[in-house]
Amino acid sequence: MVAVALLVVLLAPDAAASSEPEALAKCRELERESREESARCFTALRNAAVPAVRAEAAWALGDMRAAARAFKAAIAQAPEDPAAHSRYGDMLRTAHQFADAEAAYYQALAIDPTHAAAKLGLARIAQGRFEKRAEELAREVLEDDPGNLEAQLLLARLALEVGDLARAEEELHTPLLAEDWPLRLSAMALAAARDHLGGTVPSPWEERALALHKGYGALFETVAHFYIITRRYRQAVAMLERAVALDPALWSAHATLGMNLLRVNRFADARAALVRAHNGFPYNPEVVNTLRLLDSMAEWPQRTEEGVQVRVHPDEAGAIGPYARGLVADAVRVVGARYGHTPKGPVVIELYPRHADFAVRTSGLPGIGILGATFGDVVAMDSPSARGAEEGFDWASVLWHEVAHVITLGATDNLVSRWFSEGVSVLEEWQTGPSRFRVETEGDAWPAVPAETIDAFRADRLPPVATLDEGFIRPTYAGQVAVSYTQAGLLCEHIAASRGTEALAAILRAYRQGADTPQALRTALHVTPEQLDAEFAEYLAKRFHGIDTEAYREALAAARGAAQEQDWEAAAKAATAAAAAHPYRMDRHSPYPLLAEAHEQLGDRQRAVAALTTYWRAGGRSPAVLTRLADWLEAGGGVENGDGQEGREAAPGTAEDALAVRRSLALVAPLHAANRATLGDRLLTAGQPQAALAEYMAHQSLAPHDAAGAHFRLAKAHFALEQTAPARRHVLSALEIAPRYSDALALLLALNEGAASKP
Repeated sequence: MVAVALLVVLLAPDAAASSEPEALAKCRELERESREESARCFTALRNAAVPAVRAEAAWALGDMRAAARAFKAAIAQAPEDPAAHSRYGDMLRTAHQFADAEAAYYQALAIDPTHAAAKLGLARIAQGRFEKRAEELAREVLEDDPGNLEAQLLLARLALEVGDLARAEEELHTPLLAEDWPLRLSAMALAAARDHLGGTVPSPWEERALALHKGYGALFETVAHFYIITRRYRQAVAMLERAVALDPALWSAHATLGMNLLRVNRFADARAALVRAHNGFPYNPEVVNTLRLLDSMAEWPQRTEEGVQVRVHPDEAGAIGPYARGLVADAVRVVGARYGHTPKGPVVIELYPRHADFAVRTSGLPGIGILGATFGDVVAMDSPSARGAEEGFDWASVLWHEVAHVITLGATDNLVSRWFSEGVSVLEEWQTGPSRFRVETEGDAWPAVPAETIDAFRADRLPPVATLDEGFIRPTYAGQVAVSYTQAGLLCEHIAASRGTEALAAILRAYRQGADTPQALRTALHVTPEQLDAEFAEYLAKRFHGIDTEAYREALAAARGAAQEQDWEAAAKAATAAAAAHPYRMDRHSPYPLLAEAHEQLGDRQRAVAALTTYWRAGGRSPAVLTRLADWLEAGGGVENGDGQEGREAAPGTAEDALAVRRSLALVAPLHAANRATLGDRLLTAGQPQAALAEYMAHQSLAPHDAAGAHFRLAKAHFALEQTAPARRHVLSALEIAPRYSDALALLLALNEGAASKP
């Protein structure tokens, strides 16, 4: 809608110019009847005398460069008018130039700190980023102007995004009666979205909105937005298809349709929609980036085996494709059995070697800092090369987590709440995943949680279960999203511990029937949210009893300082104190690797091995640490249970432990060629030639420097499996590269002798 105040201020004094704003308003009115007539009307104003009119006309026609030039001319004409700056910011925001738009809004506020349009522009940018500041800015506007309908509309949208349908309905009451038809249409679209979220489909507001504007495609684009953020992508696609059918020039809907067709694994249709979006509006960076990504993926191999389809970069396919397929099949079987759901179609896994590509793939979702995302039966995530394992990226656990989402989303027809789906996925990481907690103890033993979550609990910063979704979508303090993941996992852990896993499955069934969180808890657990909150607080008090996060931080800092000074006695004492203050830390801040180093420097290999074994069994996955543990175990580093704090450590190490550590190492760093080769060697020695062959094939796919050695390893595995033809082929390949390779010559001789001995 044209900002009337802006046009009035910028009117030229002559009569011809003074008629231009009225002509612009007529063009707007024509939008309700005919886009073609409206476009002709705007075209006639491309050379208007008033710069603001020229800007609005060019903007309406999608010529953002011409609009920008005209807005700059309008600002030059009235540099102290905040409306000129804020309207320019609005145009930049719709062109996805968010940083420049923010600068324009702040310029308006520098002139007038109470300027409502600028505050609302900033609020809309914050809303797109799912930031709490959006609500704060909207409420600031209403404090200065209680009747501001645009602020009320924004608050209604924000309420819908966190599932507060009652508050949204209250905020929409006045805007639905607005005299301004574009505002009234926006309110009707949100009212329709509210009905869809509440299960009233179709909404009566759809008919009313289309009676007011028969080509109002933004109605269904708005509804689709709420299906998207509640992860109902097929419903979103259906709404977006209706949107572009009503308004073929609604390029934002074409773009969103393309992104969501990708989420339901319709790649060809997605590309077509994105191409249409780009042809109509070439300024959307998400569209441009996604089309480039699709181009880069054209040669990616994809195989479907036993209900799992994997898309992975060609350089990584041989090394991680089999692991990914195996993990997904196991997760579907194990987690699916726990919650009573098996996916109907193939589970699709996409692994991206660059985090930037993964971010493009998931553009539009809250929380882009995530490592993986699940769209129904489609999982997209970072591959092991996108983030370093030493940074704490355990890709196998992330994949298990995401497949658990496939189960909970599928079991509820995507109606599960955000917190519960995340909570189940975190719980399954802890209890059934590839890095699950395995410490054996006679007393209580739980997976360690970040100190920040414990601190948040003790500071009373964990929201109640009824509003826990907001901690994911619109956090109120730095780090709350990460805390919310752990809180949700702990809450599911408490429910399972007190009532069994079947209680979690019962909650899923309630969600499938359309229940919200309070209703699901009453139906499945026979408790109110408030009662569960009270139970949970007691559970966490017990679970965190004896954990002293401040003492842990101080002791760990002291241990690191002592190690730097090579005072290993002090380092061992401080690291032991850190482990006692916060047991079983397995992330980058775990004291166990430092404790092991201190014991090793003091000449006590047994205690060093015990510390690292505890770390590994508790889920620690640093490749450097696991390599050291495997080497020690293979060298005969026995483990004995100590007393006192050492009693927490693992049972004596075995040859089976050594091989299991090697498996963990290869899984956490599958693109490290040496890890795969070494695991293959150990498996072959252990009499598992088929498993060794798989590791050797992965090793060769990584193009190792020693190509002859790679072929020789494959030949050995085939020979052990009595597969003579491939064994001969690989040994000859090894000798072609290194003609004097003595081990290969010996194997060739054995192959020839075997052939000669056959009748």
